[in-house]
Amino acid sequence: MKPKVVILIILLVPFFLPEVTSQSPLVIAPLNDSFTGLPGDTIIIPFQLKNLGNVTLSNVSVYVTGPAEGFLYGGKVIREPVEPNGTVEDTVSIKLLNLNPGVYNLTLVARAGSSYSEASIKVRVGTLVDYSLRIDVGEEYTYGSNVTAVLRVKSGANGVIIGRLGYTISRDGSPVKTFTTSVYLLPGESWVMEVNLTRPEVGDYSVYLWANFGGKFKSTRKTFRVYQRNLNYEAYFRDGAIYVRVYGEKGQPVSGIPVTIGGVPFQTGDDGTVSYLVDNPGTYEVVMNLDGRIVKTFVEVKKLFLSVTRENETLLVSVLDSTGQPVPNVTVTASGPLGTEYSTTDSLGVARIDLEKTGYGTVMIRAESRRYVGGETTVNVAPPVRPTTSTSTTTSETKAPETVTITPTTTRANPPRNYGSLAGILFLAGVIFAGTSYVAFFRPIVQEEMLDRYYFVKVKAPRLRGVDGFHFERAVNAIEVRATKGRAEVKDGVVVWEVEHLEPEEEAYLQVILG
Repeated sequence: MKPKVVILIILLVPFFLPEVTSQSPLVIAPLNDSFTGLPGDTIIIPFQLKNLGNVTLSNVSVYVTGPAEGFLYGGKVIREPVEPNGTVEDTVSIKLLNLNPGVYNLTLVARAGSSYSEASIKVRVGTLVDYSLRIDVGEEYTYGSNVTAVLRVKSGANGVIIGRLGYTISRDGSPVKTFTTSVYLLPGESWVMEVNLTRPEVGDYSVYLWANFGGKFKSTRKTFRVYQRNLNYEAYFRDGAIYVRVYGEKGQPVSGIPVTIGGVPFQTGDDGTVSYLVDNPGTYEVVMNLDGRIVKTFVEVKKLFLSVTRENETLLVSVLDSTGQPVPNVTVTASGPLGTEYSTTDSLGVARIDLEKTGYGTVMIRAESRRYVGGETTVNVAPPVRPTTSTSTTTSETKAPETVTITPTTTRANPPRNYGSLAGILFLAGVIFAGTSYVAFFRPIVQEEMLDRYYFVKVKAPRLRGVDGFHFERAVNAIEVRATKGRAEVKDGVVVWEVEHLEPEEEAYLQVILG
C-alpha cells in the first residue's frame, strides 16, 4: 500500500470513532427535589452521595446555591470515607428570609477534590400573613382635657393581606365609641387612625384594637384615666395688680390652669399664679378652668379719693374709697416748695400734713395703699397773714381767713347731720358737690355726679325760701337707691325721688348704686 494512502486513513479514523466523555465518580441526588415554606422557615433538604469510582472519597463538601438575596444557605462536610460504589445519606438546610411569594430554583452541590456533582431543587415560597398592632395613648388626663389615641396596624407579610379590623373605647366598662372596617395592606404598609375624645368624662377608659387577616386574629388593649383634682383658688388685688393663685389640696401650686381676667387669657405658671396690671378702679371678672370646672368670680378694685381742708398750719387729708368709706392706714405723701412730708391716715381716714415742712404754695398730695388704686390731688395753699404791730400803740393780733385752693376743686364737707347709717353717704356727697355749688336765692339747686358705680344727686333749697313737693326722675340701670331725706325707689328702670319739704338752704342727697 502506498504511504500516502496509509496516512490518509490514519487522519480520517478519529472522525468515525464514537465520542467518549469522562464521568465524575461522585454523584449527589436529592431525595426530594421540591419544597414549600414561608419567610422565616428553615427547610431541610435530604440527599444521597454515591461513589461510582474505584477510589475512596473523603471530606466531601455539600452545599446549596441560588439567588444572592432572600436565602440563608447552609452546608456541611461529609468526613466519613465513601468507598467505591458506596453511598452516604445526610441533610443540608436553608432558611427563607424576606422573600416574595413564588417558585425559586436552587442547586445542590457536592465537591471532593476534583470530583464535582450538582442537582436542581425547587423551593415554593407562600404568602406569610403577619402584622402588628399598636396603641399610643397617655396614662392620665385631667378632666377638661381632650384625649387623642393613635391606633396602628402594620403589615409584616411578604405579600398583600386582606382582612378586617376595628376598635372599641369603653368608660368604666361601657362602650362609648366603636369602629369596624375592611382593609388590605401591602408589604410593610400601615393603617393608622387618630381617635379624638373631646373633654371626656371622669372615669377609667380602655382602648381595645383587634384585626383578622387571612384567618390570623390579633388584639391589644391600652387603658387611661380621666380624673378631676380638688383645686382651690384665691383672687385679689394688691400693689396695682390682680392676682389669681390656684393650688391643690395640700396647698401645692398648680400650673397650666387657664385663667381669664377682664377678658384677657392667661395660664398659671410653676408657682400657680397669674397677675394682671390694672390702673383703673372697677369690677373685674375672673374665669378659671379648674380641671373642667368653670369658676367665675369678681375682684373689686377700689380707688382712693382725697378731700383736703386746712386748720391753721395743718392740712387735713381725708381718704375715702369708692363707696365713700374712710380708709385707715393709708400712706399720704405731700410735696411742696420746702420738701416732702409723710403721714398715715387714722381710724377716721384722716392724715395730717405739717405745712411748715412742705411750705406754702402748690402742694402735691398722693395717697397710696397696697389694697387700692392710688389717688392724688394738688392744692394751692396761701401763706398765713402775719400780725401788724406799732411801736407806740399795741393792737390786738388778727388773722385774715386762711384759704386753700384745691385742684380739682374739692373742699372738706361740713359735718353732716345725723342721718344714721347714711352719714357716710352724706359726707362723700358733700365732698363731691361742695366745690360746685353756687348761691341761689329763689330756686332749688340740683346737681348730679357719677363716681365709679355710684350716681349722686344733690338738691339744695334756696336761701330765702323752702321747697315743697320736690320730685326727681332719671332713667338709669339702678340696683339700689338711698336718700338722706324723702322717699326714693326704682320703678321700671326709672329712679324716682320725692322730698316733701326742705327748709331754706337745707340739702338732701340721693345715692344710686348702678348695675
